[in-house]
Amino acid sequence: MKKILISLLVIVTLINTSKISAYAEDQPTYAVVDSSGKVTNIIVCGESVCGASGAWHGVMPTDTPCPGCSLILQVPVDPVTKQNQGGYRGTPDNPVTYDAQAQVFSQGNTSFPAPVTRSEVVDTTTLSATINSNAVTFGPNNFVNGQMQFAPKVDSTTAATISAIQGTTVERQTFTTPKTKLQIEQSIQSRLTLIQRYLNRFYELLKGWVLD
Repeated sequence: MKKILISLLVIVTLINTSKISAYAEDQPTYAVVDSSGKVTNIIVCGESVCGASGAWHGVMPTDTPCPGCSLILQVPVDPVTKQNQGGYRGTPDNPVTYDAQAQVFSQGNTSFPAPVTRSEVVDTTTLSATINSNAVTFGPNNFVNGQMQFAPKVDSTTAATISAIQGTTVERQTFTTPKTKLQIEQSIQSRLTLIQRYLNRFYELLKGWVLD
């Protein structure tokens, strides 16, 4: 079975912002993080300057708009082209924050939810899963093939919808709360044949939402 993977993580609340260039070298994006963990800006800067062992020792200098703020690598350069790949700052109402202990960035809340949609084409069937998360986490290790792979924050009330489309046939199932694999199988049974056929692929698309 030939599979073509299309990873579409749709986070409408995350915002690519303009960047301040510091030095001309391989320039990843660093987040400027204040003492509360809020990302106040993003800066394009080489590791030799903004890195923990760089000239600024991972801290914004005293003559900058956010003196003493931490500099945290957010988005690496493209591994092939070495070009900068943008970054995420958010908005005043929906900021990006950084958890120093977990070493992850996050964004989203009940007022500005961040649903994650993942899609895959298997043969002639388009599979799609949307996890209706209120927030997501991400970081430099999650930037793959030029795209940030956002991880949904899931709680006991997080809903999800899966669908399978083949020609004119459309099958869809919505779950109001996270489910185990057995519960998903029991809800599908034999009435949604396309979804049932690709359940193992849906489990991957629902990663982080399916209960153990």
